[in-house]
Amino acid sequence: MADLQWTGEQVAAILGRRDTLLSANAGSGKTTTVVGKILWLLGLDAGVNGDTGEPLPPCLEPCELHEIAAITFTEKAAHDLKRKLRSGIEDSPRGIELRWKIDRAFIGTIHSFCASLLREHALRLGIDPTFTILDERETRSVQDDLTSELVLERLEAQDEGVAEIFRRHGLRGYTLTNGTVDLLRIALRDLRWRRDRYALWTDQAGGRLDANRLRMLAPSGIDANDEAVLRSCDTLYRLARIALHRWEEYQREENVRDYDGLILDTRGLLVGPHGAPALRSIRDRFRILVIDEFQDTDRAQADIALNIGRAVDRPQLLFVGDPKQSIYRFRGADISVWNEVAHALKDDGELLSLTSNFRSQPELIEYLNAVGEEAIEETGRALENELPQSRVRYSPLRAGLESSATASVEFLSVDDGNADSRRVAEGEQVARRIRELVENGETIVDPDDGQLRPCRYSDIAVLYRGRNGLKHYQRMLAVHGVPVFHPAQGGLADQQEIADVVNALRLLDNPADDLAAFGFLRSPFVGLRDEVVARIALERGSRSLLRQSRAFLDEVEWWAPPEGEELRDIERDALHTGLGLVDELIGLAARLPLDELLAHLLDRSGYRLHLMLLGENREPLANLQTLVRIAEQYRKHPIGDFLDIWSRWSEQDTGLPQAPLYSADDDVVTLTTIHRAKGLEWPVVFLIDTISRITSRTTNNFWSDPDCGPLLAPKTSDQGPRAKAIINRYELEETAEEARLLYVATTRAKDRLVITGPAPKKRSHLQWLTHGSEVSVVSDRSCAAELPPPAGSPEVGLGWLDRLRTAPLPHLAELLPAPPFRHLSSATEVMLRERDRPQWELRYVHGVEPVWAFARNSSGKRIPERVRGTIIHGALERYPPGPLERAEMEEELARILEEVIGELEMPELEPYLTAENDYRNALEREIAHVVSSEEWGWYTAGEHYRELPFLHIVGQRLAYVGAFDLYRPEDGEAAIIDFKTHDLPADRVAVAAKEYSQQARLYRDAAEVRSPARVMLHFTKPGAVVEM
Repeated sequence: MADLQWTGEQVAAILGRRDTLLSANAGSGKTTTVVGKILWLLGLDAGVNGDTGEPLPPCLEPCELHEIAAITFTEKAAHDLKRKLRSGIEDSPRGIELRWKIDRAFIGTIHSFCASLLREHALRLGIDPTFTILDERETRSVQDDLTSELVLERLEAQDEGVAEIFRRHGLRGYTLTNGTVDLLRIALRDLRWRRDRYALWTDQAGGRLDANRLRMLAPSGIDANDEAVLRSCDTLYRLARIALHRWEEYQREENVRDYDGLILDTRGLLVGPHGAPALRSIRDRFRILVIDEFQDTDRAQADIALNIGRAVDRPQLLFVGDPKQSIYRFRGADISVWNEVAHALKDDGELLSLTSNFRSQPELIEYLNAVGEEAIEETGRALENELPQSRVRYSPLRAGLESSATASVEFLSVDDGNADSRRVAEGEQVARRIRELVENGETIVDPDDGQLRPCRYSDIAVLYRGRNGLKHYQRMLAVHGVPVFHPAQGGLADQQEIADVVNALRLLDNPADDLAAFGFLRSPFVGLRDEVVARIALERGSRSLLRQSRAFLDEVEWWAPPEGEELRDIERDALHTGLGLVDELIGLAARLPLDELLAHLLDRSGYRLHLMLLGENREPLANLQTLVRIAEQYRKHPIGDFLDIWSRWSEQDTGLPQAPLYSADDDVVTLTTIHRAKGLEWPVVFLIDTISRITSRTTNNFWSDPDCGPLLAPKTSDQGPRAKAIINRYELEETAEEARLLYVATTRAKDRLVITGPAPKKRSHLQWLTHGSEVSVVSDRSCAAELPPPAGSPEVGLGWLDRLRTAPLPHLAELLPAPPFRHLSSATEVMLRERDRPQWELRYVHGVEPVWAFARNSSGKRIPERVRGTIIHGALERYPPGPLERAEMEEELARILEEVIGELEMPELEPYLTAENDYRNALEREIAHVVSSEEWGWYTAGEHYRELPFLHIVGQRLAYVGAFDLYRPEDGEAAIIDFKTHDLPADRVAVAAKEYSQQARLYRDAAEVRSPARVMLHFTKPGAVVEM
């Protein structure tokens, strides 16, 4: 690096001797500057001051490599830093001497740094230095078991606080909701990381939250709803204290540490009574401690660094990062830590900046500054009053490159249809534009030599914010022949070959598992036809399916199938081989490591040969290899433990990583999240799905506000002023981070930035992206390249119909006897009996449900009517009484719908009910029409009840149960309003109302036990009210 030209800003960072906070803009050469600093400290020639042309003065007190410590955010960042340092050292005159000593410098993650300190000072802490480190999946599995056990204990002990949370949230949550166990696990982690906060919020005994203290901290006072929330928070705090004690006990007994424990225990070591000797040892060893990506650190990590190096002669502290790129709040990052350290170093340290951008073209930088400043300053001003410590100010990028005339910002416009169709259209435009860039040879600047050359696929990245609807973009890229590398691709658990192998493991773990045995027999491991498996099952008696299969093989005379005796012989041999393989592997399961057991299963069964016959087999074979590599990480675990971890991992949002067909080194387009793209760059960057609304899921979640205390966020209708204030502060920080996320996304581009989407909407990235539209390099572009048509779907053969044969009716298919007479009925049953007696008899006499009751999956083209009704009724139940301004009403409805949709317990429908979906928008308009109507104002004025249950006894052996959607008692005549959510034109309302005459009569009879009543049907779609 002797000939490297440094800017004046970089020179100041390299030569500085005091503790330094280095704010490095995107593309400003942050890592290169850190390497230059280390080379200078080693006494090597570190380059030239570009402003003066003079070599940098040598370090008067050079250090050795073992005195260098650099903490990075990821293992990959550590590898890149070490690689660049090695290159710089090898190019120096002392390269031969020092190249073998590079590993003496500590360059790694905070977790590896803490682990090494804990092992070195284990005796001072009284811990075993041979402890094992649990990864995130193992930690989640053990903590889930621990918290589940605790919740069930408290429920059994009739703990009313726990019972109340359980009634509201259930035991376990779903994709977008948290159950009691999930909330307790979140509270446990919050308590671990923020014990100092909770110490201020608890009573003198420390066992309960101090309600009076929390009331005083509430910025807007509290009401009865807030009191209920405080009680729930207290319950979670009580349980979290117990769970934390058990978790720490588990770690001691098993001699393990999770990632959080590594950091927290290290902080405890350095600030505790035994910390002084450890601090002296660390300070004597290191000359400099570099903390990279400091904007995404947390308070505990900052405490570790400050305790080591603050206000002492050595080591020098060098905090490096960019507050505008703080995007990991969901992992515990706290931007206020950056601001606090900046304030602390203001007097006796150095606050330095790297502002020049050596990545993007000057014309592109003009656009990046326009967009970045608007987004970050707008959200920063919103934080000013509530959370000034979390505000980030925008520092403009300065162009560090000369113009090469390749810069452009393109907007690919699409029609604003429903979310699915819009994403398909965007994917089509993106695929066409990528093909144009590559096939027309449009020029970019080569990242290696800086020369102009034609664009390749590997020069292009497609970045997305969230996985919602990603499949549409992937499909269109594939259809149009664009090769893609997707490092974050999930879905491994959904692949058939993986399901087959994991199911085989479940059978080995529990041979009595009939479902696993059924899957094994039908899978390519054995390959029996359904009729053979059915016959085995019908004759099994009380034995398990696997045991009966063995008896069936030996004792039952096999019949010749219509296809021929050869098939019978093939199936007998397959069953014999498959059962023999199971017996063999059960005997090996306790003796072989898990990955070797899997390899043995695949080799002995010939499963890979089956895949070789399927044509395109690269991906399935790669997936199997990925599964074996995953199993290798858990080779010492029993099968049952691995399966438990597998199940929990596959339930997570991104799922298990599917094996990619390409690597990042191939000539392929990179498709990745904005978070994964951080630190990377491409000549051409596409931003997709920029119209998606920026939302934060606050309800059904638990967190602690630094100023106001903990909150278990209730649904909107149950939020008091305290909850609303805390949620508002939370959402302000979330929105500010979204602005920073957009800054990260746009600054990945070197030459071209391509943005797709329709007209911008409020609270979306696209709204901010249009602020730079006046910059000269910005243009709207339509793409009209001729592309090959999509491949057609293969035709399905129907030859199997000729092979159908009739058979006697099995006894299991005979008619069921009628159940005993029931004493409860409902309006729904009465109406069905009048409308369709055969269907009523099937459902209510024989207990046979219709087929649609089991069809939970939606095609996306239409949400089931019953789900539509559930959503509208749930929203009307929660909507607050009284008039609201339109903007306030829209915000309230958006929040309510997020809650209702999250509580559907139908995660397969959630992608079709996202905030930007046309169907969702139509629902909002329909509900808004109801709640803004004069009728609604009358319904909810004064005393009224929603979803009021009733039991109407009409005789000794008959009673009707139901619930009034809305009941409004009056002195003269009560009103019952029943909301009908059919999608009807206005001229069909009167006809439809007649179909509910039986229900109206039953409701009126039930209500008139108390007072005279009238029944009204409110049809939400046309907005019509019919009095019955």
